[in-house]
Amino acid sequence: MGWHKPIKPNKRTDLIHQTGRLKHKVTIVDADESFHGVNVKVRDFRGEEYWTTLDDVELDNEKDPAATESLGETRY
Repeated sequence: MGWHKPIKPNKRTDLIHQTGRLKHKVTIVDADESFHGVNVKVRDFRGEEYWTTLDDVELDNEKDPAATESLGETRY
């Protein structure tokens, strides 16, 4: 077996701005999917961001309105 180029993960834009819970409420700010599963970058209530797996997040199935407004999107 020789050297293999790393596989670039697929961006999961459908998860960005979703809210969910680890041990506290978080907002997903980035998401990638690769052979090993889905990794999400989350922001907690203190503003700290870190990566975890999607399996560790219980999704609320709602968008964070503050996150979408910060991107200039309009809510109706």
